[in-house]
Amino acid sequence: MGKRKPNPIDARPERYQTLAVTLTAAAAYLPLAPHLAWQVSVFCALMLGLRLAALRWPAATPGTWSLLALTLVGVLNCVLINHSLVGKVGGTALLVTMLAVKLLELRDRRDHRIVSIVLGLLVVVQFLFGQGIGLTLFLGLVAIMIVALLVDLNGGLGTSPLRRTARVTVQVVLQAAPLTLVLFLLFPRLSTPLWSLGFERDRATMGMSETMEPGSVSELVVNGELAFRARFQQPPPAPARLYWRGLVLWEVDDRRWSAGRDPRYPKGVPELALAEDLIDYEVVLEPSQRRWLFVLDLPLEYPADTILGPAFALTATTALTTAKRYGARSALRYRTPDPPAGERRYALRLPPSVSGRERALVAEWARSARSDWDLVQSGLAYFAREDFHYTLVPPRLGANTWDEFLFETRSGFCEHYAGSFALLMRIAGVPSRVVLGYLGGEPNRIGGYHMIWQSDAHAWVEVAIEGRGWVRVDPTSAVAPSRIDNQSASRLLGAAAPLRFQIDPLGAFGRSIRQLRNLADSLDAVWQETVLDFSGERQDQILEQLGLRDYGQFALAAIMVSTGSLVMGLVLFALMRQAQPIDQATRDYCRFCDRLAGIGLRRATSEGPRDFGRRVVAARPDLAAQVGRILSLYVSGRYMAKRGNRDQERLAQEVRRFRPRRLRAS
Repeated sequence: MGKRKPNPIDARPERYQTLAVTLTAAAAYLPLAPHLAWQVSVFCALMLGLRLAALRWPAATPGTWSLLALTLVGVLNCVLINHSLVGKVGGTALLVTMLAVKLLELRDRRDHRIVSIVLGLLVVVQFLFGQGIGLTLFLGLVAIMIVALLVDLNGGLGTSPLRRTARVTVQVVLQAAPLTLVLFLLFPRLSTPLWSLGFERDRATMGMSETMEPGSVSELVVNGELAFRARFQQPPPAPARLYWRGLVLWEVDDRRWSAGRDPRYPKGVPELALAEDLIDYEVVLEPSQRRWLFVLDLPLEYPADTILGPAFALTATTALTTAKRYGARSALRYRTPDPPAGERRYALRLPPSVSGRERALVAEWARSARSDWDLVQSGLAYFAREDFHYTLVPPRLGANTWDEFLFETRSGFCEHYAGSFALLMRIAGVPSRVVLGYLGGEPNRIGGYHMIWQSDAHAWVEVAIEGRGWVRVDPTSAVAPSRIDNQSASRLLGAAAPLRFQIDPLGAFGRSIRQLRNLADSLDAVWQETVLDFSGERQDQILEQLGLRDYGQFALAAIMVSTGSLVMGLVLFALMRQAQPIDQATRDYCRFCDRLAGIGLRRATSEGPRDFGRRVVAARPDLAAQVGRILSLYVSGRYMAKRGNRDQERLAQEVRRFRPRRLRAS
């Protein structure tokens, strides 16, 4: 950050070049803002603003000590927020912070080139956070802007610098395109993408967790993220039948349900006693940093690299750091076998502090119940009869959550109803468990699949009924439609609501917005399938179609080397065609400059003959006569259209006789 000795090779940049570098840096940082702490964004915005102010008022440019202070503030800001300067988030925050400070010391073209190259690194870093088609296209434009910056910064001053920069930039991009395509298709595929290596701990988990308490599911309703896409092989069922099974919760305390452990079966997963209405489908699950997979109730067939637990919950072998594509078959009408005694006991465990009101309520149901199913119906009737309300903004609950909800607040979301209903069933002696997943899905007719959003998260209950096995019960559906608070979403979401909640979906504008969103998601799905999911298996299929599969990695290497050589050859051929032939006067002048360089007087790249001559004479007055004659002959013959054979011969003779020597130290 200190003062650097001026380099005559680096001419002072034009003002528009500094502005272009600053605006490109802002564009490169923009997609990172949602992933980094707001303090980092504020710091970078201040540095960008100060850089723009310095363009208008040069006196606002910070000095050396000010830059040092800003650097320390920026680094301290990163440490206090991320508690580390390494890792995906910490390292990226440090990179953008130092880049923002570097913008304040853009003095010569060298600084501009360095910042432009670092901006290229920043573009690559962003793929650690996402690889969607929208982000990729935007970053592609930023990359082209960076190429244009480098072309402009390395070009000479012509009569039309903008036209020249645009022409060369287009040429560079077009030359790189075929090589990029070949590398994408033929470069050996890694089993784990580079974007996910070693960064799992840095990523925030998305979606539901392995515990459920009041508010944990309703919080997902404000999440506009896509959970997964599902494509059905048969006509899709009605949304009310699409129960996407995820986690099964067994253990309960006064406030929450948790996964606990699955009861162990001596023979593994139980076989279904009845399986009808079979349906095949494919799911593309977004990365969640969890192992849970979502399948329709109940799964019959599933991928070999997954694990189906005894409670019919499907999990991956590792955390999902990238999108997961898998196929499955489910039975929409099913009957499980009766659970064994150990599982029934596990599904009847109660928290230590069951209230007297809860026991009294269940005792009242038991007096008129003839079977466990009658108890289930009594519980559903209780929610339908009493003044329960379905809302996203329920009142806060105290230590004994379920008791307060059942007898005092009576307002809640699906987790309130599922958690309290399952507890009441256990008090009544009916084995029960809570299932977390998603309900329904939004059809995308453009792409031919269903979109399941985080806002479709749902919780329901399964009870064990003798002779029927585990039976799904959805207590939330028992609430009368007249007691559903339709305005709670708006109050909870406020001004930051996703677009899908703010616009009337039945209006013309709402339908147009939905169509545009479906089109965008369809493009993203195609991008996911053709680019992001391009695996080694699909690469083998391409090689087989080309008849190269039997040649293995040698064929891949040969094709890549051949393509690279062809592209480089075409580039060199184009450059050679564009190169101007060097005349004899220029060759003599270069020989003259080389001899001066031998005594320590090296000509700068941007230095003209007259400027160079004045500098040589100032340093070596004893060479003034010879230097003057040589430069006069060169300039007149090279630039003044007075070129003749006699002048060229005189220039060559003067250069041959020019043998400068170093001065001896006195």
